[in-house]
Amino acid sequence: MGRKATNEIKDEPGEPMTARSKMGEAVVSELEVKGIENLTPTEKKHLLLQLSRDKVKDSSAGPWEIVDVFRENWRTIKATLAQPVEIDVRDVGRDALFRVSLDITQLERELETQELK
Repeated sequence: MGRKATNEIKDEPGEPMTARSKMGEAVVSELEVKGIENLTPTEKKHLLLQLSRDKVKDSSAGPWEIVDVFRENWRTIKATLAQPVEIDVRDVGRDALFRVSLDITQLERELETQELK
C-alpha cells in the first residue's frame, strides 16, 4: 500500500499547531516561529506547511522569526476569490530572509471566521 500523499496538520486544543511535509521527513511546530501568534489559523497552517517543505530540502532550516505580514485586497484566481498574503520570514538557522506568498481562499477565510465565533 502506498504512502498517503497529503500534508498533515495537527491542531489540538491547548497544543501548538504542527505541520508535517508530504514526504513525512520534517515536522515544524508553531513554537519554532517567533511572531506566529499574529497570524490567523489558516495563515499559520499554510506557513507551517511551507516551512516543513523547506526543512525537508535543508535540515539546518529554522527556527524562524516573522518580520512582516502584508495582506492585500481580495482578487479572483481562476473562479476562486483569494486574498494574497505575503509573510517576510527570517530563518535564524541559516541567517536568511525570505518571503512566503499565500493565497487564502474565500472559503477558508469564511470557515476560519465561523470557527472563531
